[in-house]
Amino acid sequence: MARTRNADAYNDAREKLLTVGMNLIRSGSYESVGINDILREGQIPKGSFYHYFDSKEGFGLEVAKHYHAQQLEGARAILLDRDVPPLERLKAFFQTAYEDFEARQFSQGCLMCNLTTELADEEPAFQAVLQTNWHELSDVVAACIAEIDKADIGLDHLTDSEAADWLLNSWSGALTRMKATRDGTPLRLFLKSTFKERK
Repeated sequence: MARTRNADAYNDAREKLLTVGMNLIRSGSYESVGINDILREGQIPKGSFYHYFDSKEGFGLEVAKHYHAQQLEGARAILLDRDVPPLERLKAFFQTAYEDFEARQFSQGCLMCNLTTELADEEPAFQAVLQTNWHELSDVVAACIAEIDKADIGLDHLTDSEAADWLLNSWSGALTRMKATRDGTPLRLFLKSTFKERK
């Protein structure tokens, strides 16, 4: 029984550090966040970081995976819901993301976008994890697009996978612009351009 309690406490503390790291990196950058910042924000005793992670890089990689797992779970719940028409699902996926950024006052970007911009071209370990993350997310989007007449979103000249990549690339670009404008204008333009009102 003691082992179970200890394992639960360990897992809870580790999960808390990952969530703290996710929020700190998302609002700043990987480089700007120090181990002491993570411990202080997580209210974990100093010196205990290496009890949970072997290095800051190892921690950063686990944060990227943690964020992606949450993102993928949310994407699957929306995009693979067969009770909703597929075009509505696709729009809801991006609209839900918009509302999340709106709730954050458009002051933080997507963690995966931020890490990709900051680290993917310099850190091979991050590049590999982020590439996998993007690929898995694109696959879920493509599964939804497979049920759509791609002409409805102006992408009938592309394969399902290409259309999914194009949408994620465009959305990511809008997120980069959002960080500069500090408002939802770039995201709203994406939604307006992709999901045209039907007459």
